[in-house]
Amino acid sequence: MSRIDLKGVDGSNPLGFMAALGLLRIVPGTKLAFLDDGSYQAFVVGLDISESDLKKHILRLIARDVQSARKPSAPWCFTYTKAATRKKRSEVVADLKPPPDDPNFTKFLQGCVEAWRKGDEEAAAYAAAYFTDVAVDGKRNTKPTAFHFTAANQTFLGQVESIRDLVTEEWVEQALFEGHAERPGTNLRWDPGSERNWALLAEDPNKKGTRVNAPLEWLAFRGLPLLPSFPQGTRIATTGVVGRGDDMTFTWPLWSAPASLQTTRSLLQVDWTGNAKERAARGIFAICSSRIRRTSQGFGNFAPSAVIS
Repeated sequence: MSRIDLKGVDGSNPLGFMAALGLLRIVPGTKLAFLDDGSYQAFVVGLDISESDLKKHILRLIARDVQSARKPSAPWCFTYTKAATRKKRSEVVADLKPPPDDPNFTKFLQGCVEAWRKGDEEAAAYAAAYFTDVAVDGKRNTKPTAFHFTAANQTFLGQVESIRDLVTEEWVEQALFEGHAERPGTNLRWDPGSERNWALLAEDPNKKGTRVNAPLEWLAFRGLPLLPSFPQGTRIATTGVVGRGDDMTFTWPLWSAPASLQTTRSLLQVDWTGNAKERAARGIFAICSSRIRRTSQGFGNFAPSAVIS
């Protein structure tokens, strides 16, 4: 089997880790692992082809995935009508905070279940990643995944669509195999380097435009179903995330033995912060964590991650 290192995908960065998950979902038959040499770079193995052919295969499948995502019927697409306020009229938005009784919300969930019954799990996987109809916020709207970092006039799925439209094969190749692939554009705020809190910066962040690594952001979104959310009483709990409100932390493992999609799914459901011997026996060489910071306006961001060997 061939192996190819993803020099632009840092598993100790939440964006890089989530992008690696997305790549694993998009490229069937591959296995994912990370280098334990301090770089934490992701690598994939699999398929009985040469390394150069594996690279071409990966690029081809990502290009196909991006193209199919432009269809309005894509399984992750969801919109609903946001109620009017004193300042704004009602509008159709591509976000994850509908009222639980919204007709479009009900229709979306019913469609997910129907597709799942027919053997297509993708829509249901995204629904599980997005939200639960049990937990609501102070405005009686659905509480979304802990990875929902947009606020104000930004919408989560609207941002995803904007980012997807930026992705090109040349950019994907740079992002995966070279690194340092940020360019001007909006982002999902999943890269700790994208934080724009003026209190943490030397100058006004509004004087500089935002930057995005669109291929990694798209792949991270495609990896979201491996980090589903669940109802926990009247709250929502997201895989890998502990805490609530303004005190939340995302924690994830890095492993050196290549793992399949199903094995990776299982790895992510376990709390590995305990016994170090157990981790070592399972091939897990590091635990990473990143605090989720939120501004007074509701925007989220990952803080720089910490790595525990």
